[in-house]
Amino acid sequence: MKSRDDKNTIASSVDGFQGSIQSVALPEGVQLRSDEEIIIWDQFTRARAREDWRDMDLILLAKVVRMEADIRKHQETLDRSGVLIKNKRETLIPNPLISVIDTLERRQLAVIRSMSLNQQHSDPRTLNASGRAVNENKQIMAFLSGEDLIAMPERGN
Repeated sequence: MKSRDDKNTIASSVDGFQGSIQSVALPEGVQLRSDEEIIIWDQFTRARAREDWRDMDLILLAKVVRMEADIRKHQETLDRSGVLIKNKRETLIPNPLISVIDTLERRQLAVIRSMSLNQQHSDPRTLNASGRAVNENKQIMAFLSGEDLIAMPERGN
């Protein structure tokens, strides 16, 4: 298994910044249907660092992107036609697109949850970075409050 570079180095920071600008390539055998899906792909792939994406995640993400494009397309149609439409007897009924959009959103959220895409607090890829950030913040607060300037006795002596 390839070990990841230390994220605290300047080179890593520069690589991370460049990675956020460059788009994540589609895995082999996966194609998107439109330019709109490519835009959505770029938006979703920014949720993680480029090196954190596995091919399996990207295959699932392509499905999420397709569903998002379909949701947006159906939502535009729903916005134009309204949430209530008339049936053959001229009775107002809920627009069937509501159910279609709801189903797509549920499927999409299920895949997103399975990928832990929106749960950064428990994702191992972000836990270490979060812990470091907490420690850095504690050090800054200790310094600002002057605690760091007080000599502390050594333990165990």
